[in-house]
Amino acid sequence: MLYCACILTLSLWGCGSGGENMKNETQQESTEPTMQSEAAGNGTEPSSGLASENDAGLGATDPDIGGYEMMPSQTIVENVTSNAKLSMLASALRKAEIVEALSGTGPYTLFAPTNDAFEGLPENTLENLMKPENRTQLVGLLRNHVVAGMLKSGQLQDGSTLKTLSGDELKVTRQGNRMRVNGAEVLKDNAMSQNGVIHVVNKVITVSK
Repeated sequence: MLYCACILTLSLWGCGSGGENMKNETQQESTEPTMQSEAAGNGTEPSSGLASENDAGLGATDPDIGGYEMMPSQTIVENVTSNAKLSMLASALRKAEIVEALSGTGPYTLFAPTNDAFEGLPENTLENLMKPENRTQLVGLLRNHVVAGMLKSGQLQDGSTLKTLSGDELKVTRQGNRMRVNGAEVLKDNAMSQNGVIHVVNKVITVSK
């Protein structure tokens, strides 16, 4: 499921045909302008800057994680911080020092693993990733849960692919009312935020190289 026990890489561009055309149609409709063009127009960092060394902490709701409501008026990071079931993700975002970038204009789509999802990782995996020397792997893992642009659940069609901020692809599968992204089931969709949308998932998303 993971690269190795401790080496994970946490994910809209690409070239090709067939399935990738479906990906491009889905994402071009909902993600323009891109992170780079937004950065030029709004003075914000592009999505590739998610690993900035000077990013801030968790913001106004830090250090209290959980106990608040997720609201459209809040940023993605603020809503993650507000949800007690996402406290491990909030801590990982802080440890990876990518909070400020993910609080930018966006928009972004975040597939947010629950605490149970992180606890389902092999023993000591998250603990090791949270160590300073493994920050690069942690950043990669988190970036594989982020797609540039706001993609609501209705835009995520069965068989479509999404390119993450790490450059890897996620595949969407739907069966009845259930939707999965690389095998991770969406437990709560369309948690709207000021700079994007959050879909809560039951697994930490990994990709195969």
